[in-house]
Amino acid sequence: MMIFFVLLLAIPCLTIKKRKAQETDILDYKSCLCLKGVLCLFVMFHNLGLDYYTENEPIRELIAEHCGGVAVGLFFFLSAYGIVKAYQQKGNKFFVKLIFVNILKLYLVSVLINILIYFVYFQGAFSNSDTLLRIFNLDIFNNFNRMNRHGWYIPTIIILYLLFSLIYYLCSKLKTDKRFIIAAIILSLIAISSRLLTTFLDMGGTYTREITAFATGLIYATFYKQINEFVNKYFWYSLSISFVCLIVGFCFYEPLATHASALFIITVAQKITWQHPVTFFLGKICLGVYLFLYFSTLIMQQFLYSPCWWFLLNASFILLLSILLYGVQLIIEKCIKFIANKCSKKSE
Repeated sequence: MMIFFVLLLAIPCLTIKKRKAQETDILDYKSCLCLKGVLCLFVMFHNLGLDYYTENEPIRELIAEHCGGVAVGLFFFLSAYGIVKAYQQKGNKFFVKLIFVNILKLYLVSVLINILIYFVYFQGAFSNSDTLLRIFNLDIFNNFNRMNRHGWYIPTIIILYLLFSLIYYLCSKLKTDKRFIIAAIILSLIAISSRLLTTFLDMGGTYTREITAFATGLIYATFYKQINEFVNKYFWYSLSISFVCLIVGFCFYEPLATHASALFIITVAQKITWQHPVTFFLGKICLGVYLFLYFSTLIMQQFLYSPCWWFLLNASFILLLSILLYGVQLIIEKCIKFIANKCSKKSE
């Protein structure tokens, strides 16, 4: 497993390119998508690796348990950063695409995979009501029992997207140029409150880690110019602090590692960019990697026992399914846009 981890660490390094003087856009669309492509590999490694570390191998256990959590947190960070930048460019019309195309597409795809998992592996295992709740991602009403063990990502990101849309839309009505700041502060306060609530009530912190990472992305996008100027001015201090916090967080407190990683990415992005066609394509199909992890495990565990073959064939199967899902996503997106256009023409 250590070999796979070393290879994963090498992948981001192979995609690095020195930032040119005329390139002023820090963390542009292509860089973010390349980073998401790398992150989805870490998530895949995390979930596959958890099945093979042993109790007397603490280093492997540490790597397997934490690299996925940090990667998912960074994915939420980049997602929030991306939608704020898109909203700043496109205005309120961006909400239409976000809600009626992206969110609906995410939901439909996750439901289709839940149905696939049910008929392939769990047919007849649950009651009718339990089955429907699991298929339609309503696990919040079912004691968080899911059809897809790793499917929690979908309802979480959908809720955050909807919350973002509501708050930013309401703040857009304010007659002030500070509306982006106000919206980011409101969402950040929600994130901090959820973190404190789960800490005091001892409810765990999986979701709050993602919520606070999402809020970090909002803050960075909102104060984009000021943060980049500060980090660029104190580059080596920022790099050193983020690296130390990353190590401390990775060993003792995972949420700290997530935010330290975000600061590390912001810092090094002042000098470099991530551009590679392979990781760019992985970024495009990364949704399938998240959604097919459990399905692939259920299938492969019946045939594979060697850890090496488990990693290689499972990863290949997941990536193949993700490519197929990407094609389905494009079809669903085109259908949604076609129906939306038909409805808009009728209303005119």
